[in-house]
Amino acid sequence: MRYLPIHFDTRDAKILVVGGGPAAEAKLRTLLKTDANIVVVDTDIGPEVARWATQGKLVWEQRDFDTSDLDGASLVYAATENDDVNAVIAEAAAARQIPVNAADQRDACRFITPALVDRTPVIVSIGTEGTSPALARALKADLEMRLPPETGAFALKTKTLRDHVKGLMPDLADRQRFWAKILGGKDLSAQLRVSPETLEKQVELNLAGEDETAGKVLLVGAGPGNPDMLTTAARRALHAADVIVYDRLVSDGVLELGRREAEYIYVGKTPGEPSIGQPAINEILVEKALEGLSVVRLKSGDPLIFGRADEEIDALSAHNIPVEIIPGITSAAAAAAAINSSLTTRGTNRAISFLTGHDAKGFAEQDWASLARPNGRAAVYMGVGASRFIQGRLMLHGAEPDRPVTVVENASRSNQIITYTTLRNLPDDIATAGIKGPAILLIGYAERETFSEKRLAV
Repeated sequence: MRYLPIHFDTRDAKILVVGGGPAAEAKLRTLLKTDANIVVVDTDIGPEVARWATQGKLVWEQRDFDTSDLDGASLVYAATENDDVNAVIAEAAAARQIPVNAADQRDACRFITPALVDRTPVIVSIGTEGTSPALARALKADLEMRLPPETGAFALKTKTLRDHVKGLMPDLADRQRFWAKILGGKDLSAQLRVSPETLEKQVELNLAGEDETAGKVLLVGAGPGNPDMLTTAARRALHAADVIVYDRLVSDGVLELGRREAEYIYVGKTPGEPSIGQPAINEILVEKALEGLSVVRLKSGDPLIFGRADEEIDALSAHNIPVEIIPGITSAAAAAAAINSSLTTRGTNRAISFLTGHDAKGFAEQDWASLARPNGRAAVYMGVGASRFIQGRLMLHGAEPDRPVTVVENASRSNQIITYTTLRNLPDDIATAGIKGPAILLIGYAERETFSEKRLAV
């Protein structure tokens, strides 16, 4: 190990940064989070560095570097845009035995600033001894996903609780076992996300010899199916779940983000086929939560859009079961993104209607007169089977037969199909394209000329 990883106390320390351009700015973004007194020396600085100086976050000395600038410095960053100048600064700092970092010059560095995952006071540093900054960044991104933002608050709360526990448990080994029990639950990420109040309650219960684990349900949006479009909060919830109750349209790629040890319960509904009813789904959620388990109710798209979330929330609330909602990217947004189109356009439409093609009684009736207007825009969920009904209703209320309609099946997925058509040809073109669903009907949205097509046309 060439580089010894240490955590340096920056309180009241002078950190000298020589340079005011992009290289210095990159260093300063980390240094500004410390308690150090930061001094920047250069004849000119970039707009971001100037803004920080104006805000009093650092001191700017507008001149060339002089060796006297090293006086009292605890750390030095040679971050000009000139390698030769950086080498001179690094040599001068090393001669005084001051740790120095020279931008992009590994051999001139006495220390390397690692990639950091900042959950103050919890700091995770990642270094590759300068061999692969890209790998360090990739590892950082992975750890950022695993350590929730609440980690810092959790650590601060444990600090206040340590003395209390120590007073009741004088023996060090007993305290170590106690904290191992608190932190050694089913999933560390889930434990780190608890509130300070919940942590204190957990500690008190364990001190009293009780272990009351309350169950909860998270209504999680699985997005349109592409795992890359899943939110960070959804990924964390899946990783921490004991039980995952999922729908038919949830993709395998999203399900793979759950733990292998979790219990998976399929409650999908297929149009025209026998399927589990909503009351039975509610019973599953209540039963699993009352067992003290963390349950993820995984719904395609966003759970609050045609996802019967209200029915499940009411059922859980009746049993005083905590419910958390994690939104997802809805399929209408994914479909619009697939055709590079904005759902709203200034001067064209001030609103868009999210509609369902079916309801409990069959084809769903809507405000067809408003939708038939020239600027009417709508995204229709579950509209493939109802396409001829929708066509007839809109045209009956005056919609132009040439009104553009775009149909996007499996939006964002590898098997995505996009069909551009008109209201007149909607049902026939859906059949010709072999679209069965899941698909979104974007009424009033036409094919857009792409940048590459424009260049070819020139």
